[in-house]
Amino acid sequence: MFDVLNDVRVLEFGKFVAAPMATWLLAGMGAKVTRVESLDGSPDREPYCIGDGLDGAAFLQLNTNKGSLCLDHASPAGRQVLHRLLQSTDVIVCGAPGPTLVHQGLDYETLAAVNPRIIWLNVSAFTTHGPRGAEVGFDGIGQAMSGAIHLSGFGGMPGRSGCSWVDASTGVYSAFAIMSALLDRNRTGKGHCLETSLMTSAYAAMSWFLVEQAATGRNRTRTGNRAQSSGPSDVFRTKDGWIIVQVLGDSMFAKISRLVGRPDWIDDPRFGTDVGRSDNGAHLSEGVAAWCAALTTQDALEQLRKARIPATMVNSLQDALEEPQVEALGLFQTVTHPDRPALRLMKPAVMIDGLFPELRLASPAVGEHSADVLREAGFGADEIATLMEARVIA
Repeated sequence: MFDVLNDVRVLEFGKFVAAPMATWLLAGMGAKVTRVESLDGSPDREPYCIGDGLDGAAFLQLNTNKGSLCLDHASPAGRQVLHRLLQSTDVIVCGAPGPTLVHQGLDYETLAAVNPRIIWLNVSAFTTHGPRGAEVGFDGIGQAMSGAIHLSGFGGMPGRSGCSWVDASTGVYSAFAIMSALLDRNRTGKGHCLETSLMTSAYAAMSWFLVEQAATGRNRTRTGNRAQSSGPSDVFRTKDGWIIVQVLGDSMFAKISRLVGRPDWIDDPRFGTDVGRSDNGAHLSEGVAAWCAALTTQDALEQLRKARIPATMVNSLQDALEEPQVEALGLFQTVTHPDRPALRLMKPAVMIDGLFPELRLASPAVGEHSADVLREAGFGADEIATLMEARVIA
């Protein structure tokens, strides 16, 4: 068990993926994270439902190692509760546009006035600044704005990634920012106002394409599964499935040229650089496709691996779960909770001394820890009972 953050207390007001991903990573490092939800639970419990009466898969994955406090924090009594909780809180993570934060009393100025040492981070679509600072958004908005959808897909149809990589990367950026702020506060004693956004995370992932565009005006277009920067790099059909092959650099290009029976490519001036191989990638893909089509997936991969060329099978979701490398690493863990079936969930994807951080607690039921959280913050039993009866907490 890795508990480098075991003295850090976090209140999370985020929903869906980005903010919960950030606090999930902090919880994996030992932080005591409490989700603050509405009295009936948050809407992010619903997506990717796995059964009647159960929370969705995204919630169950991203909220392990956390507690749940149901609090009407926008009511006068709820704000008093929140301000008392702030006295023993190190980090607040929110997930809303600027006007919503102010309306709910979750803006940095309000909370820092209560606890100047607080590290406040807000995850939003566009940050709270600029002409779109009041708008809401999801992962696909970041993909579209940054040019990622423009470069994806086939032919005339742009393609959105099925993976929420903008959300996930925003969660990682957020955790990184919080860890950095905690280190600085240990040195200076000062709190921090931090912001991350889906837009800025997406632009960061697309930054080299945008730098190139600003410098050259090249106006790249989509190339399907072919790489934009090298070749042959594509998805290929074998006799019994699909594989991906990725080639980069002169040495690797020479190896695959010989492997697929096209040594003439090596001295062809069209393919003399990675840029040339990318620009002429369709021709190279045709040659590799012909080689792959004559082989089974296993045979093709064995030859590619022997030649030290990066390649792997295109897994289905079930294949991904059964991947031997995943099993060898112990990346997943079976987690139990009294009110739901045992679930196979993923650990935080950072190995520490050869191991991934354990999932100590299953994702919480709605308001499962409300009384415990208040009790630890110094609320008496009568106060807690009164707040429950008044529906300030649940």
